[in-house]
This record gives sequence, C-alpha cells and structure tokens, in this order.
Amino acid sequence: MAEPRRLETILLNLNINMANNAVKQSTLNKARQDKFLLVFDVPPVLRNISSNITDDKRKDRVIPDSVQFSIFGTLVPEITVPAVENRYAGSTLYVTSHSKNSYPPVNVKFVIDNEYSNYWTIYQWLNLLHDEKTGVYNERDIVTSKDFREYQTDLTIHALDEFDNRVMAFKYTKAFPTSINSIEYDYQGGGEIVSGFTFVYSQMHTELINF
Repeated sequence: MAEPRRLETILLNLNINMANNAVKQSTLNKARQDKFLLVFDVPPVLRNISSNITDDKRKDRVIPDSVQFSIFGTLVPEITVPAVENRYAGSTLYVTSHSKNSYPPVNVKFVIDNEYSNYWTIYQWLNLLHDEKTGVYNERDIVTSKDFREYQTDLTIHALDEFDNRVMAFKYTKAFPTSINSIEYDYQGGGEIVSGFTFVYSQMHTELINF
C-alpha cells in the first residue's frame, strides 16, 4: 500500500490532470455540458458613468471597466466568400470573388444578475447612443471626442468545454449594441430572469485555443 503522503500526491496529480482535460478518453464518453462566456472591455465613455447620472438611479452603481457574461444562447454568424460566374466556351466556371459579405448582427442571451448590473450596462450603452428622453446622441455630454471608437469595443465569446476550459474564441471587433431584449420571467415557473442583446461589429476573428 502506498504511503499516506504519496497517496495524497497521486490523488492531487490526478485531480489536476482531470481539471486540465488531460484524461485520455473518448470524446463520446464525456457528458456534453458546453457553455459560452462573453467578455468585453466597456467602451471608454461608459466607464464610471454613474458619476454623470442625474436621475434617481443609485449613485454608487458604477459600470466596471470590463464585463463578463455567462451566456446560454448565441449565434456564430455565417461566413461567406461568394463565388463569381465566369462564362467560357458555352460553359459557366466559378472563381472566387476574394471578398467577404458583411456580417449579420449577433444576438446573445444571458441570465440577469440579482442587481441587474449586466442589464444596466447594456441599457446605458444604448441610452448613450439614443437618449430615452431627448432622442439624441451623447445627451449627457460625456463623449469628449468625435472618434467612433469612444462607444465601440471588442467583444470575445469563449466556447467552454465540459471542464470549463476555453477551447475556442470568437472576437468581434468595433462592436456596439443595437437592441436589448425584453425581460423574460415566468412567475409560475420561478426560474431565473433572462434577457439578451443584439450587437453589430466590423470583423470577426476566430482562434482555436491550445491548453
């Protein structure tokens, strides 16, 4: 029988290997519990926005510099590089256009936290773009530059495996929201309150993460 200290070391190493997904087994033998995680840095104009709020919202609710959403519904957009018809000798040949179609908007769904902080961040982001009372951009005069990057940011959606390891990253550049979903709640069901938002972006970069 192994000595107690040696046995503890063996068990510790086994737990580390399992956490790192280093256990040799068939993929089909693993329970599929895949998840997605959305991470982004808040645009410069939204950081510490509570100091600029003049309504009766809590003054101590500060939007953080970075936000992390646990999302349960998302869409990785279709990527299309269309072909071009080339007529030759009574036939049609295809060649690539070497151009990519514009990306469609992406909608993500998330669970609202108990202080509505994640919902509040997206709401204030949209309210900056179009004020709910006056209908104008930058109503509170917190944007000091005409640079569009003041209200845009890069969003990254990480695909997680069943061990919570990040295995895939989808980075959406120069993104900003265009809408926020209704708040969905069923009093009879008693489940968590969910919402979501739709955003647009300029490019999407995909990375396969090695861990």
